[in-house]
Amino acid sequence: MKRFMSQEVTMSAQLHDELIRLANEFGSDEAYARAGGGNASVKHGGVLYIKPSGTTLATLRDNDLVPLRIPVLLEALVSDEEVDGDPVMAAATAARVGDPGGRRPSVEILFHALIPDSLVLHLHPLVANALTCHEDGRALAERLLGNEAIWVDYTDPGVPLAKEIHRERQAFEARTGHPAPAITLMGNHGIIVSGNNRDEVAQRITWLSATIQAAIDETPAPVVPQRADDGASVAEAFRVAAGRDAIAWSNDDVVRSASSLSAAAVSRGPLIPDQIVYAGSFPVILEGIDDVEAAVASYEAEHGRQPITAVAPGQCVASVGDTDKAATIALGTFLDALVVGRDADRLGGSRVLNERERHFIETWEAESYRQQVSAGS
Repeated sequence: MKRFMSQEVTMSAQLHDELIRLANEFGSDEAYARAGGGNASVKHGGVLYIKPSGTTLATLRDNDLVPLRIPVLLEALVSDEEVDGDPVMAAATAARVGDPGGRRPSVEILFHALIPDSLVLHLHPLVANALTCHEDGRALAERLLGNEAIWVDYTDPGVPLAKEIHRERQAFEARTGHPAPAITLMGNHGIIVSGNNRDEVAQRITWLSATIQAAIDETPAPVVPQRADDGASVAEAFRVAAGRDAIAWSNDDVVRSASSLSAAAVSRGPLIPDQIVYAGSFPVILEGIDDVEAAVASYEAEHGRQPITAVAPGQCVASVGDTDKAATIALGTFLDALVVGRDADRLGGSRVLNERERHFIETWEAESYRQQVSAGS
């Protein structure tokens, strides 16, 4: 009995080590995750150990993981019983093992619990999101990936998303007679990839990225215009008009080639929740140095809040914040959205989040908490 328990402990420790390696590896690559985006979990012995909300995959350590009882989470997934407050937090409270030490588990605990594989990694990759943010992503995913992935239409995070993933997994199994695949594509959100060891998960992510990138590459990338004024003066004028302490800005090739007024992230709306959380649903559009103050005032009057990000189309993108870290995260997130929108258009067309979907993220307390933790406030 002691030998059996020792082997079990060794296997559990190895699973934890492999999860942390996965999280750090992909979390350190901003093409897969930025700031507090994405999450990771390992399960064994009826317990799910999951990344805390707002912390980064890149720096995740084993002692950061929050343990939760899986049967309690699965019961919450199928229960119609009303609870006080946010149902995800209620489920987390009911399922917690020991004292969480002030750590709040990821808001996506339920879909981590329902996927049977030992390791689950959720990412927001730029390449894969060119597919998840496609206007007809389900059909394109079926053509490119076949039965190697399931598609889930955009659904509000938390309990609704977990239930929709569960429904799509069951539908796949009923239709094919096979277990649901280890890759899940979530419309206008990201991917979930699972496996029973590090290599399985990493190989599936690599295959998925390569397959989608090959489809993107079938259409030539936009031509990068010649560099105009670098935009520094416009960026500083935006910081002053917004009354913020910190600013980050860019006029790189992505900005010059993908920030026209017709770009989805510039004029139509956000492509994924992270864009809303960190960079704001819409940027303010700046036409020149003399336009900045009036443009910011007009934006505030229309949206009832200050802009976080500004776009001078084809010239520069700037983001402001209370700290350099917050401004840098906001800028990086918006530049990611430009890349995703550009490549979704290369695949045939992009879909942005609609007004109802945006409003849910803008007002959800869990996302506000994640933003605060990521910014270090």
